This record gives sequence, C-alpha cells and structure tokens, in this order.
Amino acid sequence: CGDYKIHTFTGPGTFTVTAVGAGTASSPNIADYLVVGSGGGGGGYLGAGAGAGGFREGKAAASPTHSAPPYTASPVAATTGITLSAQPYTITVGAGGAGVPAPESLPGSNGNVSTFSTITSAGGGFGAGGAPPQAVGPGGSGGGAGGYGNPATGGTGDTPPTTPNQGNNGGNSSGPGGPPYGSGGGGGIGAAGANIPGSGQAGSAGGPGVATSITGSSVTRGGGGSGSPYGSATDVIAASPGGGGKGANPSSPNLPEMNGTDNTGGGGGGTGESPKTIAGGNGGSGIVVIRYKYQ
Repeated sequence: CGDYKIHTFTGPGTFTVTAVGAGTASSPNIADYLVVGSGGGGGGYLGAGAGAGGFREGKAAASPTHSAPPYTASPVAATTGITLSAQPYTITVGAGGAGVPAPESLPGSNGNVSTFSTITSAGGGFGAGGAPPQAVGPGGSGGGAGGYGNPATGGTGDTPPTTPNQGNNGGNSSGPGGPPYGSGGGGGIGAAGANIPGSGQAGSAGGPGVATSITGSSVTRGGGGSGSPYGSATDVIAASPGGGGKGANPSSPNLPEMNGTDNTGGGGGGTGESPKTIAGGNGGSGIVVIRYKYQ
C-alpha cells in the first residue's frame, strides 16, 4: 500500500525479519500492528451472546524515528508500535470458541488468544447458558449473562487487563423469578454488551466493534454476540457491527448468522428456548496484521 508493506495472518505462521532499518524517519524499524483474539461461543437455551476477542492495535505517532503512516487507526489504538529486530516472530491466530451444542442449557466455550511479539490479545468470554446457577465468561470482552429468570451480571472484559483496554464487559440478564426472560449481549471493543431492561423478553445486542484502515481499507472488527430472546415474538436479535453473531430462537430462519464472522474476533450469538434443537453460535477467528514502511 504505497510505501508500506502489510502482512495479514488469518492463521498461525511466522513473520521473519531478515534486516531492519536504521531507526530514522526515512528508514524506520517500527511496525504498526493489529492483534485480535477470537470470539467466544454462544450459550444454549436462553443463552447469552459471547464476548469478542481482545482487540489491540498500535499505530506509532510521528517521531524522529518514525513517520506516522497515512491510515486511520481505530479510536482504541495505542500510540506506539513494535520495534523490530532481525529474527523470526511466531504468529498465533486464535480459532473461534465453540457454541454450546444442542440441546444443552450450558455455556459456550471461551475464545483463544492471538499473539505477535509482545502483544497478546485474549479470547472472548463465553456466552452463559440459561439454566441457573450459571457461570459468566470473562475474556478480552466478557460474555453476556443468561436468561431464565435468573438475574446475573455479565462477564468481565479486559481480562487480563491491558493498556489501552482490549475489551468491555458483557451485558446483564433480567429477572428475578417467574418465567424465563431474555439474555445479555456479549461485550465488544466499542462498548459493553447491552443489558436486558427490567423483565424484558427480547435478548439484547452485543457491544459493537470498531473500524481501522490498517489493511488499506476500513474494516470493523471486535463485535460481541447478541443474546437470545424468550418467546416467539422476536425470533432474531440483530448482530452487532464488527462480526458478532445474531441471537436467535430455534424457529429463526437465519441460523448460520448466529456465528461470529471469521477474522473479526466476533462473539457467537446465544440460542433461545424450546425446542432445544440448535447450538449456540461459534465465535469468529482472530487476525494479526503487521504494517511497516519499506521504502
């Protein structure tokens, strides 16, 4: 892209540096980066949406050793890059967490880490299952809390903590008592997952992702999965921007859209109530992008 080379890893590999610049603005030795962990898997039977994978971007500010590259970074990007040396760098790209298989009232699975050099982005937290007592999933962004009249707080995002934050909390579920209610959305890098207000029956949306143009075009990644609704009045809860999956009842005609989008780190959507015939959405895989000036 102009004077810059961009290496995009959608699976594991090795980034080998054979020579570096002199450490000046015209001959830099700094790489800008994007490292996104994979999304978690959605929960089952009034299950919650899963959290997005941790989102970490670095765009170095202009300095005597680095000219700021001409692209628009995300609003959560750090203002430092990675100083490279001549060596191989092992790249890890996390595979998406699995949604809970039908017909279980259980949580999904956590996402997996992605790594480059000193940067590790956590997998997204799993979406909780509806049946109490329920666990909630911490992670890069936290998974939402499940429904079933079981009020609970969503999973904690930015786990483990980074600077800047790599994600946000999952949404809370409603209740208390009585018949089942909707479930919370998974957190995204742009915001926490939405809570269920009061005794609402509709599931809530996952937190949105954010856009960056590090690859040469603007792409939004890091969205949380949406929680499942209760009852048949609302069959589908819309997916969040950034690759999060929809939350859906078994009667939904859009079941493939419950999965998080690969290479965005989007969280999987939660699956609804009876008949318990479909699984929670799988999380989207992560991505690693490395960008540097070569001429």
